[in-house]
Amino acid sequence: MQRARYQEQRRADRWDNDNVTRRDREYYRERQRIKRRKEKRRRRIRSIVSSLEGIVLCLILISVLNYLPVFGNQGKEGRLADVFAERNGAEAGLIWGETETEETKAEEMTVEEMTAEAEAEAGAYDFSRPVPLSEPVDNSYFDDAVFIGDSRTEGLITNTGLSNTTAYTYKGLMVDTVFTKPVIRRGENRVSVMDALKTTSFSKIYIMFGINENGWPYNDVFIHKYEEIIDAVREINPDAVIYVQEIMPVTNQVSATHSYIRNGKIAEFNRLLRQMAQEKQVYFIDTASAVAASDGSLPADAAFDGIHLKKDYCKKWLDYLKSHTAAAH
Repeated sequence: MQRARYQEQRRADRWDNDNVTRRDREYYRERQRIKRRKEKRRRRIRSIVSSLEGIVLCLILISVLNYLPVFGNQGKEGRLADVFAERNGAEAGLIWGETETEETKAEEMTVEEMTAEAEAEAGAYDFSRPVPLSEPVDNSYFDDAVFIGDSRTEGLITNTGLSNTTAYTYKGLMVDTVFTKPVIRRGENRVSVMDALKTTSFSKIYIMFGINENGWPYNDVFIHKYEEIIDAVREINPDAVIYVQEIMPVTNQVSATHSYIRNGKIAEFNRLLRQMAQEKQVYFIDTASAVAASDGSLPADAAFDGIHLKKDYCKKWLDYLKSHTAAAH
């Protein structure tokens, strides 16, 4: 019995010793991990400090090179950085006893400026910009023109008495229904605007859409349909001069209260139209300049309903078209 108790006590002692040894090993490992993390953190800090010191030294060196005077230059002072950058192509180095008597100033031109200059010399037109101011034309300029658009364009023709031109307009017409909606009378029948255009003789065309499409959720659909109009016109008459008119704004009241027409959306459409005009190489007319107020909105007295222009403003619109033509280009 005593021997059994002794063996059991020995087993318990060995178990306690094993537990103590295991705890010591775990404690030692944890201390080593902490030590390695601290050392890694110190190395990272030393690396950052070294980088910062290098940057500071570079800045100091640049400052010294930029402002260090060079003596012996016939009594004049120059900057060491300028000496190392001699424009005559000489090897870099200190130039003693000589001074530059004349400095050539080369004008640096951007790629866009050089392209614009080359196009100007070649007589090319910059379609990225709106049609500039030109010598005003009279109403006969529109004898061979076609206007297509919605009720706003309809009001332009009616209020200005521009009866010598062709107008394919309709209230609520849009860039998609211009292909499908039968609104133009041909004998006893009605056809779509684009079908009517196929049987019309013209050399220039004015297009304005966008006010009715203001509620469309996707801008790219509007532009895609507009591009289809441009392509269709060119297929009908490849030599026609195509004018894309900027969408004119509405009054602030309409923009704030209308269910879908917003001046902000009109501005988005106009930006895309201007980009499209450049890509399609057609003339863009910033028509809004003829009627907009200083804040870019339509003046309150310009329209009865805040959208459709009164007679006086329609005349301003027409006068703007007369003084912004591509006739001289």
